[in-house]
Amino acid sequence: MPPLPEDATGEARRLAPVHPRTMVEQAAEAVVAAAARGVFLPGDRLVEAEIARELGISRVPVREALRLLESQGIVVSTPYKGMRLMQVTNRAVAELMRVRTALEALALREILAAGLATPERLAPARRAAERYDAAAEAQDMAVLVAADEAFHGEICRLSGNGVLHGIWLSVARQLSVVWGLGHDVRPKPRISAEHTAILDLLEQGDVEGAQAALDRHLSWHEDLDFEQAVQRRRQAKR
Repeated sequence: MPPLPEDATGEARRLAPVHPRTMVEQAAEAVVAAAARGVFLPGDRLVEAEIARELGISRVPVREALRLLESQGIVVSTPYKGMRLMQVTNRAVAELMRVRTALEALALREILAAGLATPERLAPARRAAERYDAAAEAQDMAVLVAADEAFHGEICRLSGNGVLHGIWLSVARQLSVVWGLGHDVRPKPRISAEHTAILDLLEQGDVEGAQAALDRHLSWHEDLDFEQAVQRRRQAKR
C-alpha cells in the first residue's frame, strides 16, 4: 500500500486533498451535449486528443472526463479499440426506460404521500417546465435534452428521497443519449403540455391521474426503432 500523503507540517493525512473538478465536469458535459446533438453517435470512437483540441484544453481533464462517463455507463472502454460512446439497442432502451419509469413513479407517490405537492414546493419544477418551453424555441437539441432532463430531475429531487434522486442522476446521462436520438419524434408543444399536466395533477393530489399522465409521457420510446435511428443518423453524416 502506498504511503499516505503528508500535509505542510510533515504529518500524514488520513484523506487525500480534494481538487476542483470543474473542467472535468465541463468536458464531460460537452461530450454528452455532442452526443445529444448527434455529433457523436452510439458506438463512435471518442478520441481524447481530438476532444481536447476542440475544447481548447489539455488532454488530462478530457481523460478524466471520459473515465467519469465510463463510470456512468455513457462511455465504454474496449481493449485495442479505445473509448467509444455507449451502444444503443432497442432492448437496452426498453430496460433503461423501465428503470427510469419506476423511479419517477415512486417519486410521484412519495411526493404525494409526504404532502409535498404544494404550489411552493412545485415551483422549481414549474420553472424547469418553462425552461423546456424556451429551449424548444431555440431548436438546439442539446439544450432541449438538458431542459427535459432538468424537469424530470426536479420531480425526483422533490420526492425528498436522496437514494431515489441519486439513482436517477446516475442514469440521467444515459437518458440524454437516448433522448438525443428520439426527442424529435414528438411535437414539442405536446411534450410541454404533458409536463404541465403531470404537475397539475400532482398539485391536485391525484396520484392515479399523475401516474397515468407520467406513463403516457414516458411511453414515446415504444414506437421508435432506435437501432434504425442510429443508422439513419450515421448515413446522414456520410
